[in-house]
Amino acid sequence: MVSLPGSNSAWWYGRAIRLYFLFSLTASALWIVKVLYLDPSSLSFLQPPAPPVEDAAPASSTPHTHRILVDQSSTSFELQPPTRDYTLAFTDHIYCINKKNRLGRKGRMQQLFKYMHLDAHIFSKPQTNHLDVWRDMINSGYDQALVIEDDVDFEIDAVSVIKKALDSLNSTTSNWDIFYIGHCSMEEDKGKVKTGFSRVHKAVHPFCTSGYILSRNGAQKLFAYFVKNSKQSHALDVQLVALIKRKLVDAYSLYPPVVYQRRDLYPSDDGMDLKIQRLFKNSAWDQAVAFDPHLANWSDPLDSEYLDPAFKNIPKWMEDKKTVN
Repeated sequence: MVSLPGSNSAWWYGRAIRLYFLFSLTASALWIVKVLYLDPSSLSFLQPPAPPVEDAAPASSTPHTHRILVDQSSTSFELQPPTRDYTLAFTDHIYCINKKNRLGRKGRMQQLFKYMHLDAHIFSKPQTNHLDVWRDMINSGYDQALVIEDDVDFEIDAVSVIKKALDSLNSTTSNWDIFYIGHCSMEEDKGKVKTGFSRVHKAVHPFCTSGYILSRNGAQKLFAYFVKNSKQSHALDVQLVALIKRKLVDAYSLYPPVVYQRRDLYPSDDGMDLKIQRLFKNSAWDQAVAFDPHLANWSDPLDSEYLDPAFKNIPKWMEDKKTVN
């Protein structure tokens, strides 16, 4: 009998075993690549079943918060443009008083309004004042208008709070003149509550005119008074408080307010730290900057014709973030 040497048969057997395991490992690796990278749908059996789709709740006519559209194809956030309907939820018109000699404020306010989805009128002239806005409001026939200054910020829920406060105020009285939604007084909560909304109070001494809503009757009353008494030297907010004390103006205040001065952004102001700032919780501007860091370097080129002589020598700290043509 002839037989193969034991050494040769063992060599061929070992070679076959090695080839078999090499082929199996290669096939397994190709399948893993196909499943994980080339054909994700093959993993559908690992996904949990999708929850049933429920009927969407009916949309509310009153906006409760702002919405942000996220572009899934990129990392940037796309903000909705100003919406007229959103503004009309609580007022007929929004005025932002801007003087052309104020560095950078117009540009920042435009971005803030965009983030809040508010359709605002930047009332910008060389020497804009509140009387100019009141005149325009009267001539335009608005029943109510929000007036704010160009150094302010909003609480993120400002629109829904203002809407609720105005609904409560209008259901209580139709003869109010001015409603402060931004002020510098820590004592406005001492005013007697006259409405069903606990944050609305009779105004006590709401210094500062950072933000207020004016009725048509109030605009006519204030415009007539200040045109007749235009030579008074006191600041506007001081004169308004005096009229409130004399009960010549029917005024209310929101406390805590939803509009605040941002003196940290404008150190060129008087530099005083307002106690009311302690109530400021959720800044709309800070959230806008968090979503779009480029807003932190906002700039607002100014017409040198209207540049205040005090700003001819721009401080170094302003040159970093603001631009003057």
